[in-house]
Amino acid sequence: MSSHRTHAILAAVALLVGACGGPAESGSPSPSTAPTSESSAAATSPTSRACPAEPAPVPATTTRWWHDRVFYEIFVRSFADSDGDGIGDLQGLISRLDSLNDGDPSTTDDLGVTALWLMPIDASPSYHGYDVTDYRTVEPDYGTNDDFRALVSAARERGIEIIVDLVMNHTSIDHPWFQDARSPGSVHDDWYLWADEHPGIGGPGGRPVWHADGERWYYGYFWEGMPDLNLGNDEVTAEMDAAARFWVDEMGAAGFRLDAARHLIEDGATLENTPETFAWLRGFKDRLQAPTPDALVLGEVWDAASVASRYVREGSLDLAFDFGLASQMLQAVRNGDATSLGFIQSEVSAVYPTGGYAAFLSNHDQDRVFDAVGGDPARARQAATLLLTNPGVPFIYYGEEVGLRGRKPDERIRTPMPWDMTPPGYGFTTGEPWQPMAEGIDTANVAGQSGDADSLLSHYRDLIRLRAGEPALGPGGTLTPVQASDRSVYAVIRDDPGSGVIAVISNLSDEPVEDVVLSLDTGPLCGTPTAAVRLGDPGVPVAAPLVNPLGGFVTWDIGPMAAHQDLVIALEP
Repeated sequence: MSSHRTHAILAAVALLVGACGGPAESGSPSPSTAPTSESSAAATSPTSRACPAEPAPVPATTTRWWHDRVFYEIFVRSFADSDGDGIGDLQGLISRLDSLNDGDPSTTDDLGVTALWLMPIDASPSYHGYDVTDYRTVEPDYGTNDDFRALVSAARERGIEIIVDLVMNHTSIDHPWFQDARSPGSVHDDWYLWADEHPGIGGPGGRPVWHADGERWYYGYFWEGMPDLNLGNDEVTAEMDAAARFWVDEMGAAGFRLDAARHLIEDGATLENTPETFAWLRGFKDRLQAPTPDALVLGEVWDAASVASRYVREGSLDLAFDFGLASQMLQAVRNGDATSLGFIQSEVSAVYPTGGYAAFLSNHDQDRVFDAVGGDPARARQAATLLLTNPGVPFIYYGEEVGLRGRKPDERIRTPMPWDMTPPGYGFTTGEPWQPMAEGIDTANVAGQSGDADSLLSHYRDLIRLRAGEPALGPGGTLTPVQASDRSVYAVIRDDPGSGVIAVISNLSDEPVEDVVLSLDTGPLCGTPTAAVRLGDPGVPVAAPLVNPLGGFVTWDIGPMAAHQDLVIALEP
């Protein structure tokens, strides 16, 4: 990592106190408790919690391969074009793998991600691919099945695993199954949901979900071009099982992101999160993982954490995306107000099993991060800090690392990746891009930011490497909110038994804060550590906190913080 970076936006304090042992005790600072002025010199004190002579035993946990990964979401159509037709493809992706991870941990000019999620690559009539016509054939625009196998092989050589979108809620209206099902009594008639009369049920906001076809009506939750499969039919379930087995056994996929996971089976007017959906997913996951226990089952459950976490707690999914947390992180950065974010993060972590949720800032259905935070590079960097120091398994949407811009409609949040500054294809293609490039790519591109130690891309690279080297930042680490003297200052403690403690501190404001003081009633600290800046401005002196008998600190005087400043400080015995 580059200790010379004077403007690094990294909020982590490595408290290397492995001998302290054990997670933080219960309890958190009261939001109404204002820190008082007190010396924070790291002198030996009889009131300090003593470090145990022997490290406490580390609790046994089940660690899965995805827990220590950083995922990167790719829309293949927009990532890299190998043949000049303006459409991204799998061979193009292979040619750019070294930019994502070159497989050499000693280099620092790759992003460092260790897993990829590919948006749908099955054959489809639409640009986005979420209406499948063949579950076992790669979309011809992207290449062939052999191209995908070559991608898996090349990725694994670099330490990268690949999961793919599996769209099981619905197919394309052009799928041969549905075309056959349009004839009453046909082989595939019961593979979809039909009614002789309109059932009188609508979707959110009255949106139509039943669509006319001749004298009958079929159910399609998202739109008429995507009829829902009848997953209550054993034959359909068997076909979905077989498709999943094909991608794992024959194609080499490491697992799946399940689109629209909460919508799989309806019950009358209840169109989401039905008991039947939970049960179906449990069965699918169990059958998939019986011969391949390491096949990841990740679900899109766009709902409150209390609902999404149930899918993980009840064994229906390995991971679920937490959409509410993504919104809260962006809101805190956009508003410069950290008042409740740490506590919200702590609550989210508490409702999921350890390592049970996927953290992200944006995806292919949402406005891009750079626009969501007002087009401010400093805010974009701090959003990255929040994401990559969070306990959730992190997912980065392609292009966020260079500040790629985009607002709805969907095509404009899925524009081609800008690799260099050469028009018209900007390194994405030698031809005309399938979609016009986004605004601002003269600066928001890989080549222009790669050699700049203060760029957003360099910040993402540093954060990913920091996370890889600090177990406390991973899903196994706890998160404890720390009270700050100013509402714009975000501060939390990350702790992993036996591997140290990390404090994350950020001034989210556009204005400097004169004197930042932190307090923590109870925590995981012990002894009398000393402080040293590890990443950020090495000339900034920061004293260590005075540890109290409960492993926290009454006050920790950080001193002044510049606008949008984050610090990395190591506290060592």
